[in-house]
Amino acid sequence: MKNNTDTRIGIFGGAFDPIHLGHTIPLSEIKKTHDLSKIYFIPTNISNSKKKFFATPKQRIKMLEVCLDNKSYIIDDREIARGGISYTFETLSEISSENPNSKLYLILGLDKLNSITEWKDFEKIFEICNIIVSLRYSIDKPNKEPLIHKLLQSLILSDPAIFHRHPYGRIYIEQTSVINVSSTEIRRKLRNYASISDLVDPRLEKWLLENKVY
Repeated sequence: MKNNTDTRIGIFGGAFDPIHLGHTIPLSEIKKTHDLSKIYFIPTNISNSKKKFFATPKQRIKMLEVCLDNKSYIIDDREIARGGISYTFETLSEISSENPNSKLYLILGLDKLNSITEWKDFEKIFEICNIIVSLRYSIDKPNKEPLIHKLLQSLILSDPAIFHRHPYGRIYIEQTSVINVSSTEIRRKLRNYASISDLVDPRLEKWLLENKVY
């Protein structure tokens, strides 16, 4: 059980171009399982991978607003407001300073975890927060244990109680529902006038069809 100084905050960044059920359903599960008081959704301004965005920053924020009406989901546009390339450790440092009595949990997919050693000042991330990895078993782990970067293997804990005792620097792998969807697929379907009703929140589907972003 948490005490009053052990508020747990999830941090989830991404392009959200657009946000979809492959984001929101696993995050809802993680929020409940790990007793997170809130989750920050942080749209990236310019990703370090130079990934191309199709919607404008304003449109990506609006899409989050359309489908995230839970008061414990915080839409945080600081990376867009900051401008330039978005660096995760800078964002985490700011949120940590704003929430000195909270534990931060960066939520990542397995692919992002295994590329984290390529991020700017990635070591500083482990001095600020713990990491929860959303593992989609039938996709990320079909017949064997997931492959984890060798530099990170010693940080993984399998007992959630022990994991949550650490203020930062540890990784927990959480099995989440498999939602086989991508933003690329959604954009393609919209261009081809195909249904996306099973891929996004119905409110967002309506908004996308009305606003023709893609």
